Amino acid sequence: MKESPRKDTATRRVGRAAGTGIGLAAAVVGGAAIAGAGLAGRKAVDRSRAYAVTGQDKVHVFPFAADKVLAVPTSDGLVLHVEVDEPTGWRPGPRPTVVLVHGFVLNLSSWIHQRRELVEAGYRVVSYDQRNHGLSEVGDLEHCTIDQLGRDLRAVIDATTPEGELVLVGHSMGGMTIMSFAGRYRDVTRDRVAGAALIATSAGGDSLVQLGLGRIFDRIIAMLGPGFLGNLARREGLWGSTRAAGRGVESWAVQKYAFGTEMPKDLLRQVATMIFGTRLDTIGAFLPELDELDVRPALEGLTETPVLIVAGSRDVLTPPAHSDQLAEALPTAELVVIPGVGHILQLERPGAVTDAIFGLLERPHGDDAEADAERAKGAVREHTA
Repeated sequence: MKESPRKDTATRRVGRAAGTGIGLAAAVVGGAAIAGAGLAGRKAVDRSRAYAVTGQDKVHVFPFAADKVLAVPTSDGLVLHVEVDEPTGWRPGPRPTVVLVHGFVLNLSSWIHQRRELVEAGYRVVSYDQRNHGLSEVGDLEHCTIDQLGRDLRAVIDATTPEGELVLVGHSMGGMTIMSFAGRYRDVTRDRVAGAALIATSAGGDSLVQLGLGRIFDRIIAMLGPGFLGNLARREGLWGSTRAAGRGVESWAVQKYAFGTEMPKDLLRQVATMIFGTRLDTIGAFLPELDELDVRPALEGLTETPVLIVAGSRDVLTPPAHSDQLAEALPTAELVVIPGVGHILQLERPGAVTDAIFGLLERPHGDDAEADAERAKGAVREHTA
């Protein structure tokens, strides 16, 4: 029996509404861990980005005056935006350089609190926007892989810190980047990396899609999200208007998926701007890579490196169980659980995250390091501040 035009129109309207809700939620989730979409054509890209991004102040929502700004080419020719901070009187040698690696659909400004504190404490800090994020160039989508991100980190290190000790700090996909780097460049990791902090991240081995909707619905969104948002983006101008109409939904989704405690509205808007400043085709390209991630073999590259693992107890995207698995694979690592916080914990509870990083930086070296590692073995510390 043929449906009436009225019923068919209503069905399409309901489908668009449901799809828009899923699309917005998926994109926000992508900003913290996973999401999906695809854009066809430069014109659609320009229009979709116009709503959220009008310049550097909009992409880097927490600006910081860097001492040096570099354009670093990667192994496939894409150029990364890199910022270097050198404290007054800094000289190579006594302290390691700290390299901050941000998460998916975020950018280097997500480290604003830790960056300030580290520089004030006298540490040289290197921050950069990962490929297709922030102010870095957009490259071929087939190169949006965790393996390539590990290569990119090597390019940043070679360009900014060719000698001396390093401490690598990664959040979410940034932690995966560090694991990939450690697995590929084991000699460099062993000889130069004095510590690695893996924050709200996972080595994979199982689906990373964690939307709290149940396993079946999580998998459906993982499979259908890129296709739906791709169709949305191909409708010229629709993505921008959808965003404009859904600002309240965006803030709700950022609060739900990124944070464990209620955050100020202004901060939620800033984080949403950072998230949606990322191209939709980039989000879609990384989705299957994140969902199918398994860098557990790369963890062998960190077995001789002091490792800090930080988890938020209310992280719904990479729940603490992922950090527990990392700690099991790296038995000398220190695991810090921060109660009550969600996925973007470096913005939600900056002091606790910064304190944990300083603890890693202050760990003993040389002959005392083995004894310290033995004391930390199997320890789980709950941050109560």
